[in-house]
Order: sequence, then structure tokens, then C-alpha cells
Amino acid sequence: MARTYSILIGLLLIAGCSDNTNNAPKDAPLADAGADAAAMIIDTMSVYLDDCHAFSSRCEGENAADPRCGACQYRVRYRGDMCTAAAPCNDLFLYWSAFDCDTEALLNVTNDLLMTHPRTVVLCAQPNYPGEILPTSLGAPERDQRVVTAAMTRLRPGGDIGVWSGANVLHGGCSIGASRYPVVAARYAEESAWLGTAKNGVCMSDGVVDLRAQDEFVGAGTGMSCVGRHGRIARGYTRTTAMPGHSCSASVGGQCACDPAHASLSFPGDCGEGDCVAFDSIVTRGPGGPAFAPGVAAANFAVPHWKLITEGDAWQNDLASRCDRDVVPAGPFTDLCALLDADAQHDCTVTHLPDAPHCSYYNANLGELCLDWFAALP
Repeated sequence: MARTYSILIGLLLIAGCSDNTNNAPKDAPLADAGADAAAMIIDTMSVYLDDCHAFSSRCEGENAADPRCGACQYRVRYRGDMCTAAAPCNDLFLYWSAFDCDTEALLNVTNDLLMTHPRTVVLCAQPNYPGEILPTSLGAPERDQRVVTAAMTRLRPGGDIGVWSGANVLHGGCSIGASRYPVVAARYAEESAWLGTAKNGVCMSDGVVDLRAQDEFVGAGTGMSCVGRHGRIARGYTRTTAMPGHSCSASVGGQCACDPAHASLSFPGDCGEGDCVAFDSIVTRGPGGPAFAPGVAAANFAVPHWKLITEGDAWQNDLASRCDRDVVPAGPFTDLCALLDADAQHDCTVTHLPDAPHCSYYNANLGELCLDWFAALP
């Protein structure tokens, strides 16, 4: 029944996407009872915030002609038969999307989540639409604050939707969707509007929290997927023209982004007015083991409860295909979890899924991995 319902919702989305506006709609969210009239999913459709164009962005290549590039995007979905303004639900699942909030796979996942966890409001957020080139911190925290605050204001009591009580927030995401929140939380003061009044948690998979380790990992790979991924890092973090006398081939594995002899890009107002490679690397590993990067401490993270997941470790030594399946090295995320768990005000557990390709198990099992874990927290 859930899959039939997913198809019906998909048809509704295709019909409605052309009517999306760039500002929060004042009319009621769209609804479709689907195959089960008792399980009504309310969908705001995607909302694009054009004022995010005022913040830093990198609209280039195939994204350059997309008017939505540089905008912020959010989309809210919830069970209208379970969450109402008269009886709001307590749990908000804030999913930081790696792509955009309209992908068919994500819609199918949230359909299933709303069937198994009917009293959860699902908020998809994409501060950089449509998944612009790194750096992770680019434009933050202005973009993050703008998109999350806009959506949460509508969802809290007194907002024009008002179906979330404001009590509990669970942050989720994978890949770049699991990179942005930890980096922004580590480097910027979080707004209270990002948090719930009662319980807050993070459940994310395969985030990039050490840019140097990521650069080395993909730079050492020999497959074409690694070449493309390494190119994204080089374009996002370094200048096209290196310093005189230097070329990418001079560094180990052809890596540029973490090579101090290669000129870094400058983004005025972002990355603490400094080196974005260092700024986006919030953990490091040295002779003494894992450590927070300079300027970062456990106290920087307002959310106390963490569950971090790594996928694909079984293929880390397969240089030809590691970037097709094991896209992100497990070490930095594991280290972040250990460092948070060592702090008295935080707890963190790490789950390793070595035989699951990048993001595959996480996105297919969000209810079991994240929402059930969050529900069991005190």
C-alpha cells in the first residue's frame, strides 16, 4: 500500500512543481489521501527563498543557468490525520538533503517514515540549492539560519501551519547532508531556533568533517569516480592556477586542496575569513590520536545526543572502485563520535556498516537507525 501511495504522491508532485513560488505560500499545504484516506500526508511542496541569493554561492557549470541555484529550499511533509494545530506533534525530523528535496528516492523514504512514525513532522532543508560545490561552510550560517528558521516558524504553534509543538528535533542526513550541520555547529554559534525545547539529537551517516583526510582518500583512488570527486574538492577549495612552480602532480596522489603550496580560494565573510580547508576540518588526527581542530571543542555542539554511522568500509582498499561504494573514510566520523562521547555533556555511539555502499543502508532504514533510536532517548 505504501508503494502505491508513493506513486500517487509522485504524480501529485509532477503536477504541482511548476506552481512552486519563491516565498512561503500563504495558502494551505497540498494534501493527498492516496490509497489510504486515513493516512493523509500534507505536503507544502518545495519552497525556495530567493533572498538567499544575497549570500555566497557557487553557481557554475550546469547549475549556472538554473535560477534556483543560490536560493535556499525547504519542504515539509506530515500526517494531517495525526499532527494538527489543535494537537501538534512533538517530533521534528530535520533532514539536511545532499541533493534537493524533490528527489523521488527521498519522497519514497519519507512516505514510508510517515507510515511507520506517523507523529513525526519531516522537514527537508537544502541551504545550497541544488547542492552547490563545496566548501561545506560556504554562506553559513546565514543560509542555514534563513531556511531552518523560516520553516520552523511556520511549523511552531502560532505559525500558519502550527503542527509541531517545538519540543523535539532530530537532525539527519548523509554525505554532504551530514557534513554541513556538524561543520556549521562546530564553527558558528547556533541559534536557539534550530533546537527543540525538550530533546535534541543527531543521527547522520558518512559526513565529511576532515577535508584533508577526504582529499587524500579520493585523491589516492584510481577509478573515474574518484577523479570526479577529487576534482570537486579542488574546484571548491583551491584556485584554478596554482602558485608559481607548483602543479597538482607534485603532491602525493595529485592532491591539491590540502597541499599548502596550492593557492586557496578566498570567500569574503566565510570560513572565518581564513583557509576554508582548515575551517571545514573540525577534527584532526595526530601522534596523540584524534583531536578537535583548533578553535573547536565539544561545547561548540549544542545538541547533546549523537549517533554517527559509517558505510562502505569493506571497499576502502579497493582503489579502483572505492569512490563508487566507500566514498568517505570512516576515520574522521569515528573520531568525532569518540571526542563527543568523551565529554560529560554529550553522548555518541558509532555504527559501522562496512558492507553497505555509501548512504544506501542509512537512507533505506532511517526509521530503524534514527527515529527509533531518538524515541528511546530519555
